[in-house]
Amino acid sequence: MGTAAQNVEHRAADRQAATKATMEVVWLERIARRDRGAFEELYREYGPRVFRFAVRMIHDETKAEEVTNDVMVEVWKSAGKFQGRSAASTWIFSIARHRALNAVRRKTIPTTNIDDAPELQDESEDPMAATDQSTTSNLLRTAIEQLSRDHREVIELTFFQGLNYKEIARIVECPEGTVKTRMYHAKKQLGPLLTSMGVTGMTL
Repeated sequence: MGTAAQNVEHRAADRQAATKATMEVVWLERIARRDRGAFEELYREYGPRVFRFAVRMIHDETKAEEVTNDVMVEVWKSAGKFQGRSAASTWIFSIARHRALNAVRRKTIPTTNIDDAPELQDESEDPMAATDQSTTSNLLRTAIEQLSRDHREVIELTFFQGLNYKEIARIVECPEGTVKTRMYHAKKQLGPLLTSMGVTGMTL
C-alpha cells in the first residue's frame, strides 16, 4: 500500500517537474521576443538560485551579485539561441558556471552593461537576501565551503539546485561517471566534517 502511494507521489512530482520545465522553455521563447514580463518571471525563479551558486563558487557576495546580473543579462540577450537540446536550467547554469569561473580566475570580471537588460519592477523582498537561517543549514554550508571547488560544485547543483547527474555533466563539461565519482568523494568528506560540527543523522 505504501509503495503504491509513493508511486502516485512520484508520478505527481514528475508531472509537476515536467510542467515547470515546459514553462521555463516558454519563458525563454517569450524572452527571445523581448517579453519583459517573461524575463521578470524567469529572474524571480533563477536570480536567487544563480546568486547562491555563484557565492559558493566565488566566496564573494559582491562579485556573486555581478555574476548574477551578467548571467541574467546574457539570458535576456541570448534567449533566442536556446535550442532545447538540454533543460533550460542546464543552459542557464552553464552560463552561470562560466561567468563564475571567470570571476575566480580574474581580480576583476568583465561585466555586461546592465542597461542592456530590461528594468525589473521593485519587489517587496530582495531575492538576494533570501537565505536559509536554520543552524543545521548554516553548518552544512560551512562544511561545503571546505570542499574542493569540483566537489562543492556537484553538491550545490545536486542538492541546492535540484539537477540530476546528466544535467550536471553537461554544465561542468565532463562525463556523467566523473560527476558520480565527485559526488561520492564529496559525501565521504562531508560526513566527518558535519560530525565534527555536532551535526549527526543527516542523510546526503
